[in-house]
Amino acid sequence: GELALDGALRPVRGTMPRVRHAAIRGVREVLVAEANAGEAAACGVESFGFGSLRGVVDHLEGRARVAPTAVPPRAAAPRHSVDLAHIAGQETPKRALEIAAAGGHNLLFVGPPGTGKTMLARALESILPPLDDAEALAASAVHSVAGLTDPRHPVLTARPFRAPHHTASHLSLVGGGSPPRPGEVSLAHCGALFLDEVAEFSRSVLDTLREPLEEHSITISRAGGAATYPARFVLIAAMNPCQCGFWGDAERECTCLPEQIERYRARLSGPLLDRIDLRVHVPRVPFEHLRDDGRESSAVVRDRVQASRERMRARLAGTPRRVNADLTVAEIKRFCRVDAETDALLGGAVRTRRLSARGYHRVLRVARTAADLAGSEALRADDVSLALLLRADP
Repeated sequence: GELALDGALRPVRGTMPRVRHAAIRGVREVLVAEANAGEAAACGVESFGFGSLRGVVDHLEGRARVAPTAVPPRAAAPRHSVDLAHIAGQETPKRALEIAAAGGHNLLFVGPPGTGKTMLARALESILPPLDDAEALAASAVHSVAGLTDPRHPVLTARPFRAPHHTASHLSLVGGGSPPRPGEVSLAHCGALFLDEVAEFSRSVLDTLREPLEEHSITISRAGGAATYPARFVLIAAMNPCQCGFWGDAERECTCLPEQIERYRARLSGPLLDRIDLRVHVPRVPFEHLRDDGRESSAVVRDRVQASRERMRARLAGTPRRVNADLTVAEIKRFCRVDAETDALLGGAVRTRRLSARGYHRVLRVARTAADLAGSEALRADDVSLALLLRADP
């Protein structure tokens, strides 16, 4: 804790990761500021909370022993505002959402205004699998460093879903400051980062995403040293197809010039776009279908996502990877074998769509997830066809 001039102990940021590190090294008891006692107890040690230095001395000398703090209860799981059952039509974007949630794949929605891109993106939160204990502590530790811990419920019960505004700065997105604090990419660790109107973000800000998307961590260097924060998240982004928003729309005519469309789409750099596995067009739903309900609820889809995650975990046991989006090239060769028919399909796609080696491997990772969702160990031509369908040019 922080010691005030009057002897009071004040809470500090980052108690949870410090105590977790101490516990790994064999520490079994910690003395912390009273407001930090709950998050320390959640790390599996005996946590004693104190409001003043006098209280610490009395405890250590046996004059006034303090009982260890009980592990705080987990908060109730939040109710999600968007359920897939409430979204009419859009079966292909919904399928992409399910694959993104299951395999940890990054996803881009492209479509005119009013087609439901934002609603679809927010539905991802409702189908992500629950946090396991290790993920809950890892995500909560980042929030502790950022000073966002709820003392009553210090351990997160739902995966983070962060949605920064398109005016967000480099500092707020990736972190920084003195002392350094985690940014949105780290606060989304073990969850999702949603960038609505992604083309409106500064290109320099977007390019800072390349490191966390590739390394699943972000290092912030300052004169006093460097801080590295975890940043393993599913990126979900949404954008219009052009500046006016109506390129390719069946109802309204696009007013943009070809060079304006090209400039608008170039706001997403090639290297960033290459790291997005799923790129899906979101069309306008016909009026006569607007009152239709979705075919499946989020709960049904989430159960399927969880089952596929368990298949991935069993397959990747003994490695640090947990989802198909992280498969190495060697693991792709081992777990994504295809027959002659499917290999010919892939070869044709590489030639006609000019897929890079990175793009080729990303198609196979998505196909592996589609097969896992279907309960199939073998990779089928249908799985590869779906992966190619969901990799449209923006």
